[in-house]
Amino acid sequence: MNPHRSRVAAVFGTQQGSGYLLGPRLVLTAAHVVGEKDTAEAVVFGGVGEVLCDVVWRRKDDACDAALLVARAPVVPDDVLEGFTPLRWGELIRLDTQENCQAIGFPLVQRDERGNLDTEQLSGRVKPGSSILGGRYVLESSGTPPQPTADRSPWSGLSGAGLFCQGALIGVVITAPTGWHNGRVEAIPVRVIADDPGFREALGRHCGADVAVEALDELSDRELEDHEFEVRYRGYVAHRYGQVETLGHGSALGRIVWPLDTAFLALELAETAPRRSPDRSAVEVATGKRVQAALQGRSRILLQGAAGSGKTTLMHWLAVRAAQGDLPSELGQLQSRVPFVVPLRALTGSQGLPQVGQLLGELQYPAADNQPAGWLTRVLDRGRGLLLVDGIDEVQHDQRPRVRSWLEGLLSLYPDTAVVATSRPSAVPDDWLAGYGFTAFSVLPMSPADVGTFIDRWFAALRESEDWSWFRRQAEDYRRALRAALDTRASLTEMAANPRLCTLICAVWLEERGYLPDDPVSLHRAALNLLLGRRDIQRAIAFTEGITLGQERQEHLLGALALWMTFNGATEISRSRASRIVAADLAQLDVHPAKVESALRHLLIRSGVLREMASTITFQHSTFQDFFAAHALVDRGHFGFLINHAHDPQYEDVVRMAVGHCREREASQLLLALVKRGDREPEHRTRIHLLATASLEYATRVDPEVSKEVLRRAEALVPPRDDAAADVLADAGAAVLDLLPGLDGLTVEEARAVVLTACKIGGPAASAVLELFQGHADPAVRERVRWGRNRVGGAPGSAANGSA
Repeated sequence: MNPHRSRVAAVFGTQQGSGYLLGPRLVLTAAHVVGEKDTAEAVVFGGVGEVLCDVVWRRKDDACDAALLVARAPVVPDDVLEGFTPLRWGELIRLDTQENCQAIGFPLVQRDERGNLDTEQLSGRVKPGSSILGGRYVLESSGTPPQPTADRSPWSGLSGAGLFCQGALIGVVITAPTGWHNGRVEAIPVRVIADDPGFREALGRHCGADVAVEALDELSDRELEDHEFEVRYRGYVAHRYGQVETLGHGSALGRIVWPLDTAFLALELAETAPRRSPDRSAVEVATGKRVQAALQGRSRILLQGAAGSGKTTLMHWLAVRAAQGDLPSELGQLQSRVPFVVPLRALTGSQGLPQVGQLLGELQYPAADNQPAGWLTRVLDRGRGLLLVDGIDEVQHDQRPRVRSWLEGLLSLYPDTAVVATSRPSAVPDDWLAGYGFTAFSVLPMSPADVGTFIDRWFAALRESEDWSWFRRQAEDYRRALRAALDTRASLTEMAANPRLCTLICAVWLEERGYLPDDPVSLHRAALNLLLGRRDIQRAIAFTEGITLGQERQEHLLGALALWMTFNGATEISRSRASRIVAADLAQLDVHPAKVESALRHLLIRSGVLREMASTITFQHSTFQDFFAAHALVDRGHFGFLINHAHDPQYEDVVRMAVGHCREREASQLLLALVKRGDREPEHRTRIHLLATASLEYATRVDPEVSKEVLRRAEALVPPRDDAAADVLADAGAAVLDLLPGLDGLTVEEARAVVLTACKIGGPAASAVLELFQGHADPAVRERVRWGRNRVGGAPGSAANGSA
């Protein structure tokens, strides 16, 4: 008999599991296989039959899941004992993928119709760069994964099996993670086991031997230094971006913190103006897909979405999952890469765009000074970088070419670098980085099902964050009532499709005991009343900054700061500049200059609207800056500025908010001025006319004749001619749905574009448009209708597909 046949898996009692022989009487397995029992029956393939074993060591915690068993009699025949050779223990230091690795055990997939088990040799590659922070090895199957069973993983029973690489035992299998289509298992490295003092003591007591773990891929001193730094950096990224802070309830802390995996919804993306190719049909590229499916195989991505649509949350999710080596299988092209989150709004002011060697310092990584010389360059040289560039739209228009040149230069030097960049729609063209392999996607509004899931998670997160007995008693009633309200109020449903607005809806609904406004500006005003007006009073907090600022004065000061930023195309302001602006505003009230710093400190600490980063100040969310800037522009009569900047996507939200702040006459005059400017300037006509159309839903009241003029300009843009025109039209929002035509007289391409427009806008009103096209002769149109009906047809309380 081959002596190595003795070193195969074992099955223990009623808890089917696997193990590996370390010696004639020593079996290593997973701790969860034997549970809390002190003994277990071991049956070794090629052995003598069942043998009772004592559990002499076990450890079950986040870092380790292993147990050592000593058999009361030899588990293999004498002829096998004679050929038993010492076992090599090994570990992988590098992050290079290791081929031809294997684990042998008795998984459920090998059970026959009578329930008998047999061995399975799972072969594949070990990916040391996956699950780094979890401290595990990942064995990815090279064959076709088995089909899942109804209630258990097909690999159930493989736990405890030895994982081998280059003929050495490197791990003990403990789990088959979900989300990988049964294509991988994870193992605890034997280094963790060998370093445990209890294990060493038990091993020495029962066999008089020690364990030596050899490195299978020795590192040089520099490589070891790089590796240790990278592990620390990955841990920092996972912690830094692993939580989402959002608006909470006014009578508590005012903010709630979600774990990122709870807050993240795998929203739908649609390829923007896709280019056709022979091997990809229009249907395949022009319907929305969940994040994982849409980005599959892509390593250069431009994400376009409205403010608050979830772009930044998606970027942080990619950063955390990449840092942990735990991306879904569909995103394998990004696996093992080192993520770098680059918030452009924080880097393009006085600091400018950093060179590669200074990037970690500019990103304020606390241990940047400890970076091994040339580490980041080596990461990028080897094609292991993942650059997450957030907020191209938050850079001044005349600075965006500088950002593009920076990216082009970096990608020219390091062509294997993966990049995901975000922007609001139209801030940069889809071909902004033409020639560098970027694919543009638009982030679609949440479906009603997604909205329901979002609301459920918000209330669940709030329950974890607060300790209010009244809330625990009434939370479920408020949650159900909110979802019922969304079923009956179309305006709320449309707003709730934006994650940031959905957050405001939840907070205001709870604070106002079931009251909600029907337009975005009023919703923001209600949320700011929560933050500025009542939060500290309800929390019984003393004004420790030495000054009391009422809500009206806070709003005026915030408006002055936002106005300066908007006039200067900035998203941040230096603290010294902010102090001068506050001083000028307070001087009009004869406030003593000594109170200026106290007033600014009050805004930073108490308002919940501003935040300070190093020596600069910025708004917590760009929508708050837009809100206060719009209010200040209207209050001070700067309508010319709004009209003159309406063609720049950076100011689109400011213009819309401004219409909402206007009285009826002012709103009508502003909208009419936008229409006339669009008439005069063909190069900006489409964008400005659609902006005027989108602004209608923000207006409290508008002259009916002006409204007709605005909609008449929008009608000239329908039907959209193709997918690219549909993308532009969809940016105008729900106001264009009533303008979309039926199928009579449309070409096939126009019919596809009309349906795509409705799908991208979403909301209840889109359903009526889709119904008109459900029987269309073109299969691409019908496929889009099916996709769109799935998106907009679910109730807010139904389950969201593909949520993380």
